[in-house]
Amino acid sequence: MTASSIGDSLPVTRRPPCAKAAMDVTMPALPEALVEVESLDPGLFQRLSADFTRLATASEALAWAQGHLPALLEAGDPTATLRALVRVAKEETGAPLAWALLWRGNPKQGVSFRALAGDAAETPDPAAISNTLLGQVADSGRPAWSDDAQNDARFVAAESVQAYALRSVGCVPVGSRGALYIADPSEPGRFTTAHRLRITALARLAAQVLGDPERPRRRRPVQGVPGIVGTSPPMGELFDQLRAFGPMPWPALVLGESGTGKESAARALHDLSPRNSLPFVAVNCGAIPSELAESTLFGHEKGAFTGADRPKEGMIERVRGGTLFLDEVGELPHALQVKLLRLLQEGTYQRVGSVRTLRFEGRVVAATNRDLDTDAGRSEFRDDLYYRLSACVLRVPSLRDRRDDIPDLALHLLERNLNELGGSVKVGLSDRAVRVLATRAWPGNVRELNNALRTAIARAVSTRSPHILPDHLGPESREQVPEGAVPTHDLQGETERFQKRMIEAALEQNEGNRTRAAEQLGVSRQWLHRLMARWDEA
Repeated sequence: MTASSIGDSLPVTRRPPCAKAAMDVTMPALPEALVEVESLDPGLFQRLSADFTRLATASEALAWAQGHLPALLEAGDPTATLRALVRVAKEETGAPLAWALLWRGNPKQGVSFRALAGDAAETPDPAAISNTLLGQVADSGRPAWSDDAQNDARFVAAESVQAYALRSVGCVPVGSRGALYIADPSEPGRFTTAHRLRITALARLAAQVLGDPERPRRRRPVQGVPGIVGTSPPMGELFDQLRAFGPMPWPALVLGESGTGKESAARALHDLSPRNSLPFVAVNCGAIPSELAESTLFGHEKGAFTGADRPKEGMIERVRGGTLFLDEVGELPHALQVKLLRLLQEGTYQRVGSVRTLRFEGRVVAATNRDLDTDAGRSEFRDDLYYRLSACVLRVPSLRDRRDDIPDLALHLLERNLNELGGSVKVGLSDRAVRVLATRAWPGNVRELNNALRTAIARAVSTRSPHILPDHLGPESREQVPEGAVPTHDLQGETERFQKRMIEAALEQNEGNRTRAAEQLGVSRQWLHRLMARWDEA
């Protein structure tokens, strides 16, 4: 209800009995229907008239603040907007002291600020500002006022109050950017109820004009494929491919750098297929020891090898008409590549130690971060298997090629991580933090972004911050090529040097353990061994 609509419905001139508490506010008359309640239920009349008074005074204050909105909008920049806020507050109240305070860091960790006066030529005196009052506002996020700070029990130990003999003083938050501080050293009771309501309403409007840098961002609706976040053109191309290839029965090959979300793309293919009610079985080929790879995939019979004391079905058998996802398929040993080729060509396979032929009715989706075409040319991967797998080829873009998706993706990952904590942690993501995330290189792609957010959540919780701030993200941990820079070396050489620095750092952090270093880097142990062997030969 607006202030004008309230006034239009007030034909009766009687004031409510509670108006004495707000004598400095021009009170509207009570509605006729409310006056009639007095004779029927005096107690109800008291409560309703009090609610009416609060609503009417708040509406009047908002209307007053909106009348001064042009002064805030015309200021042009944040500093000028805050100076305009200070000038209007001083004109309204007649207070001799008024400053806008901008927080430095998190005010809940200790009050530190930069003060701005209404006039650029005026230099504020920080010693005249009560840190006790500021601390109350920073902790509660609510305005704080005192009619006579000299005799207010809250400020008995406040040095600034006593030193400057402050009487009337008030502090109103301006979003999470800072606060408006206003004081009169000589006159108690300077700030009437109308003053307080109007200044509070004006400060809230100023916060909206400025924009709140720590306000949690709201997620935009994401169009595309369920389960995958992205609205950028590269992701639009991927979604088109997923919708086209999903219903098909043929094998599919998902390409992309490590950490881009190839398994999510494979799951989307499964969900978009007629097999979506059947199992989706994922196998990381690079994580299976070579001596166990065949048994893990195809299963074995009792007595097939030492330790095989019972028959066991393999991952392929568990598919049961669904989708078999082979991640890091380029790491499969050659002997298993032959068996996989037979599975794709004939739809049959055998358990280890068995002569019985089993049928495979599912679909195979493979993924790799390697160039299988090049590997096939080097005989590191069977070319006939590559051609079988590549009936439907999809490429998942790197994070640096879809920077527009980072804000939505970061919020999605944040929400998922908080859900993993069981809802016990409530942390938002500030706009400034999102801007930092969007400028980083992310060579580890979505996986690296997710790990950075997990670290930031822990830091935000430890500092009791309601939002993730840039400081919680830590320094940039990967080298970047500045935008517009001209490379001074060949791209392949720079890539190899960059890989070597990352691997050496991971080995040092894991005390030379190659398995743990590979896990940290998001690559397979075999790939890491092969790359290091190539360096040794050089």
